[in-house]
Amino acid sequence: MSSVKFSVVIPTRERAETLRHALSTCLNQKFDDYEIIVSDNHSSPPTRGVVEGLANEKVRYIRTSEPLAMSSNWDFAVAQASGEYIVLIGDDDALLPHALSTLDRVTNETSAKVVRWDPAYYTWPNFALADQANYLRVPLGRGLREVSALESIRAVIEFRAVYTTLPMFYNAAIHRSIISTLRQRTGRVFPHPLPDVYSGFAVAAVAGRYLSTNVPMSVAGQSGASNGIAVLFNRGRSGIDREFRDLNAREGLRSDPRIPDLPVFPHVPVADAFVSAKQIFFPDTAINLDRQKFIRGCLDNLRVHTQGEWDEALRLLRESLSDEPQLQSWFDIEFAHTPFRKLPPPRLQANQLGYDGEYLHLNAANFGVAHVADAAELCEQLLNGSQEGARFAGPLLQEMRRVLDERQTIIEMLKNECAARLELIEKLDARLRAIQRGGPFKRLARWVKQRLNRFAFGIRTQIQHSRRR
Repeated sequence: MSSVKFSVVIPTRERAETLRHALSTCLNQKFDDYEIIVSDNHSSPPTRGVVEGLANEKVRYIRTSEPLAMSSNWDFAVAQASGEYIVLIGDDDALLPHALSTLDRVTNETSAKVVRWDPAYYTWPNFALADQANYLRVPLGRGLREVSALESIRAVIEFRAVYTTLPMFYNAAIHRSIISTLRQRTGRVFPHPLPDVYSGFAVAAVAGRYLSTNVPMSVAGQSGASNGIAVLFNRGRSGIDREFRDLNAREGLRSDPRIPDLPVFPHVPVADAFVSAKQIFFPDTAINLDRQKFIRGCLDNLRVHTQGEWDEALRLLRESLSDEPQLQSWFDIEFAHTPFRKLPPPRLQANQLGYDGEYLHLNAANFGVAHVADAAELCEQLLNGSQEGARFAGPLLQEMRRVLDERQTIIEMLKNECAARLELIEKLDARLRAIQRGGPFKRLARWVKQRLNRFAFGIRTQIQHSRRR
């Protein structure tokens, strides 16, 4: 298996028609050093037919021997990739034509291990929420900045920022060394039933810092067969939802008991993914889920249809606090008798079309858009990406490289300074041992040695911290 710069991975299950258009965008790149891996999760023959009909040597088709949970198919797919960087899209998503050439330029000039972007967002004509089809949202920013992972994680779990600001596999190019570290920790890259949301926390934690841009590289499409819509907004009323949950249960991919199994977006998937990733990658940090704020958020966003469903939701919320009796008592006082109320249907598109200073909101049907490949082409025309490639505001790449170089120089200076201090400590330690062997001043020597040991420990801790940075 020869190595390439990028592996574009497309996990798919029974979506031959949307896959066809997703693949066409992946083959329409202004760049050549890449492969496409279609990981067929035991679909019927039309899926293989779409790939074979392309007869393109860049596309590699693999298929599981039985239906797998979404996370397991993602693991299977990513394991086949040979690229230096992995880009994963859904089978109803699209890559913009400038994506790989731009990501190649950014990674070459900055050596970044993770590059995250704001995707455009498109709802297909058969979108499963009423009156929200044919919507296209296009980011019109040109920024590029370096982000502290822990600061970003904190903002997301405090629900001050949306989870897509994290470098998920759906909206990031991720170096294979990061993926290798993820796999080493648990034996798999995606040990959680929600691989997309989980990966945002996990990748950020392993990378430590990452580049983030509001120049889109992809279109996040949602079709009538979208897993997210079925699981979060059509719970119990969709075969897609039932299969998703059954396959996760069969493979032992379960939510944390402290997070109630409720269709509350975004609170439940975000909290569940965070708790799992924290246990694995950053258990000792002071970043925690505020469980009282989380419960309030769940009740504010709980969409159920009957009194019985409401009562069951209250029971699950209370049960999720069973590990902390004082929280259960708080729940009993504050929420145990909260009356049933029915929220309006979720609305995932803007209330008003047009430009809002950050995004352009469009009725895609007015522009002749019939599928995600059309949406990608319209985005590219709006961004003028095909002619010029993605452009960032000002000389940001050069500035980013300069900042990264300066940081590395400072780290090396600190390491050299610490090494010199440790060498001096070792010399003093040797002299103290000689004094101790001589008999007199033994107590004084022991006292000085204890303090030197503490000083040395502090120096070594500083070295370890600089390496993590």
